[in-house]
Amino acid sequence: MFKKILAAFNGSEGSYKALKVAIEMAKLCNSELHVITVARIPEFAKIRDEYEEEKKKAAEYHQKFLNEASKIAAESGVTIQTHLEFGKPSEEIVKKAEEIKADLIVLGVETKHPFKRRFLGGTGDKVVDYSNCSVLVVK
Repeated sequence: MFKKILAAFNGSEGSYKALKVAIEMAKLCNSELHVITVARIPEFAKIRDEYEEEKKKAAEYHQKFLNEASKIAAESGVTIQTHLEFGKPSEEIVKKAEEIKADLIVLGVETKHPFKRRFLGGTGDKVVDYSNCSVLVVK
């Protein structure tokens, strides 16, 4: 059914739930599973040296999430391909899904303030709006 699945993982409670669902889906469908985390570089990093330093710090910090995702997947008997991108999460998730030709994006959302999230346009809402493939939103 789904040949390639892209799961968004950022260490939040919702992303842990989404990762577990994505792993089970990959096992059921015998799918290739990719996991993405997206780092944002502070906008104040104006000069090149500051930018590169902030990018390095962000990469080190976010790589921990991908290592954790790999560990969880391995414990479930699934091998994943990880991707660390920089930018706006919704844009990078959609871009990576197109790049790898994903059939499904799996992501988690925090449901504490659904009206506020929808009004302000949360990452999950934007991914649903702009992706060219199916999106499974896990709560």
